[in-house]
Amino acid sequence: MKKKNVYISITVLIIIIIVIILSLKMCNNNSIASYFNKNDEGWTIVGDAQENSAKPDYETKSGNPDGYIWADDNATGGVWYWSAPEKFLGDRSSSYNEKLTFSLKQSSVDNQFDDNDIILFSNEQQIVFNTSINPDTSWTDYSVKLNEEIWKYSTSDENSVSKKDFIEILSKLTGIYIRGEYIEGNDTGGLDNVILYSN
Repeated sequence: MKKKNVYISITVLIIIIIVIILSLKMCNNNSIASYFNKNDEGWTIVGDAQENSAKPDYETKSGNPDGYIWADDNATGGVWYWSAPEKFLGDRSSSYNEKLTFSLKQSSVDNQFDDNDIILFSNEQQIVFNTSINPDTSWTDYSVKLNEEIWKYSTSDENSVSKKDFIEILSKLTGIYIRGEYIEGNDTGGLDNVILYSN
C-alpha cells in the first residue's frame, strides 16, 4: 500500500512539474496573433480594394474557425495587400528564425497571376517572399520561415537576403504586407489566424 502511495505521489509531482514548465513557456512566448474572433483587430487594406477604403469587412463566422476579414478587389490594375497593425511591428528581432503563419482563401482560382506574396518593410528597405501555391477557395494555411535563406530583396534578383540585413529589418519592422488578390479581374480575398512567432 505504501509503495502504491509513493508511485501516486511521484506521478502527481511529475504532472505538476510539467504543468509549471508549460506555463512558464507560455508566459515567455512573445508571439503576436490576430484570430479575428471579435473584429478586424486593426488590419487594413493597401491597394485597389474596398473602393479605395483601407477598412476590410469583418465576418463573424466561416473563418478558420470563427471570424475572419475579407475584401473585394476593385480590379483597377494594382495589387492589394493586407497590412498588419502596430502590434506586429517595431522590434521583432526575437522572431528571427521563427515563422509567420496565416490562412488565406479567395473567391476563385481562375486567371491567377504571380506577384510578391509577403513583404517586410523597414523604413526604406523591403524584402519579399513568394509562396509555392496560391490560396484555394477554401482556407489554405501558410507557414513562412523568418530567416535570410528564403527571402530576397524587392529591388534585386539576388536569391537571398544577408543575415545582417534580415535581423536589422526585423528589429525595425515598419510594415508587414500579405497579398490579398491572386486573380486578374474581380475577386474577394479572406484572411485569418495570423501569428508572428517569437523566441
